[in-house]
Amino acid sequence: MRKWAFLGLLLAVVYIPVLYPAYSAETGQPSNKELLQKGLTIFEIDQELQRIEAQETELQSQIASAENNLASAEAASREARVHAAKVIRAYYMGDRDSLWTLLFAARSFSDGLATLEYLQMIIRNDKLALGRHQEAWKQQSQIKQSLDAASASLQQAKQRYIEQRAKLVALQDEVDRQLASQEVQAVSLQQQMLDLNRLWYEQGLPQFKTYFRELARAMQDLPEIMSGKNGAIQSNKISLFDNGLHSTFQLTDAELNDYLRSKNTMFQNLTFHFLQDQVIASGSHEGIELSVKGTYMLATKETGGSKKPYIRFRIDELQFNGFLLPDTTVESLEKEIDLSIYPEKLAPYLQVTEVKLEEGKLKIIFKLLF
Repeated sequence: MRKWAFLGLLLAVVYIPVLYPAYSAETGQPSNKELLQKGLTIFEIDQELQRIEAQETELQSQIASAENNLASAEAASREARVHAAKVIRAYYMGDRDSLWTLLFAARSFSDGLATLEYLQMIIRNDKLALGRHQEAWKQQSQIKQSLDAASASLQQAKQRYIEQRAKLVALQDEVDRQLASQEVQAVSLQQQMLDLNRLWYEQGLPQFKTYFRELARAMQDLPEIMSGKNGAIQSNKISLFDNGLHSTFQLTDAELNDYLRSKNTMFQNLTFHFLQDQVIASGSHEGIELSVKGTYMLATKETGGSKKPYIRFRIDELQFNGFLLPDTTVESLEKEIDLSIYPEKLAPYLQVTEVKLEEGKLKIIFKLLF
């Protein structure tokens, strides 16, 4: 009985978009689907607020630790500065020059060697003192930078919390007023909101994450597609003579779907479509309907002290069973899972310069590096 009851609930939620239109023309009241949409948005904003609170706690801990480290670094820097100042003053006043006269005053070869060793020890200590001062100053500067960065991030997190909290309160007021106008269905609608939120959190969100993680793992093997290795797409090998110093790699959405399904059978339930400047991935699994809209764009990432171009996948829209998920959910998933493409793994002498999305095709343009 529990199984059939859950199946009934699942089907009810899946077909909510069909049962309830966006707006009721007869009553002039917002539809049940609109209320459920707002309830899901409230739930996700509340999840974002919890993430921000956790981030603030972590940042405050980082700031406290950085402040303690900075105090220690400043004390070490002051001590090193005192020693360095003494060394510099000694050289400036000619004290070190006078020590060298001891070498010439030696009365025997053994005395000369002992004096030379003594002078070398002084020079080594001088270098150590100056080195300690330089290292202490460098460490102090690095800690200050990390402290400033953490403080800036904390202020941004606080501002984001204030904005999301205001949005949550305003949306909750709307839902409360709209539920109050639905006297007969109010209790039923509240239960449907809870059921929808639970279905999203327990099944929808895990499925999104599973698909995204597997997709990210598959896209890491993009060089396999480009080079035609292991039975991958043979027809689209890059030729370095396509256009002088530039080359174009072309991938159709049908080829991408075949490739992904060869990597993991779970992609049998998800289909990609390339449109003009847009990618749409949609599918269903175990009663959960998923839809992702986004685009591929050229971006740069700092690696090893230099900026390297890569192809970033930006999510524009997420839908779960016909319900639109808020921007906070999109941002959270993008931070957690990297769906970007790093085509330089194909060969170090190739650099991506442009990416184009056309009807049914993805084109990546490279240039040859010298």
